[in-house]
Amino acid sequence: MALADVPVELVERCRKGEQPAFEELFTMIHPDIFRWSYSMVRDEDDALEITQDCFMRIYRHLHRLQDAKKFPNWVSRLIVNQANTFRVRKKKKQTDSLEEGLDVSEDSLPLQGSSGPDPRAAAEREEIYRHVNEAIKELPPRQRTAVMLFDVQNHSIKEIAAKLECSEGAVKFNIFQGRRKLRALLGQYVDSEGKLDFTE
Repeated sequence: MALADVPVELVERCRKGEQPAFEELFTMIHPDIFRWSYSMVRDEDDALEITQDCFMRIYRHLHRLQDAKKFPNWVSRLIVNQANTFRVRKKKKQTDSLEEGLDVSEDSLPLQGSSGPDPRAAAEREEIYRHVNEAIKELPPRQRTAVMLFDVQNHSIKEIAAKLECSEGAVKFNIFQGRRKLRALLGQYVDSEGKLDFTE
């Protein structure tokens, strides 16, 4: 179930500390939170860890949310913040930069496609996917999030602004800057506006 579809009454029950309500809530929103997390970190194990962190914070801090109707945006900001915090923490643990490239499996790439009967075409497509994935990981957190939400998940500027708790102008700026960097990194893999081109 999408965050926006969670019943307000259920959120109210959770705010009152009803354990069965929390279990029901987590069952409902787990897939959506995991999808969000995965879209930002592109790693299943990392996404699971972020999802678990989000649940812990929802459980501990939901009682502070005064308006249950704001639950979707509150959780959306929580997911984004946790993903960004996780990336910073993980980067600090790395002893080297990504000089040797990224070992990314096909199922963790932002682009997906069937391999088809032509092994050469499949290899070329996999190489394109790898380049795009690496480029996206090079973007600063705010730009990466804005580009992923807008160009990949097709959220509106207004929705992204609400999720990131910033102005629509700031969202547009981050999308513009992110696309500009992707154009420089990817060249033929983006369109004339710098938007990710998934038509390959």
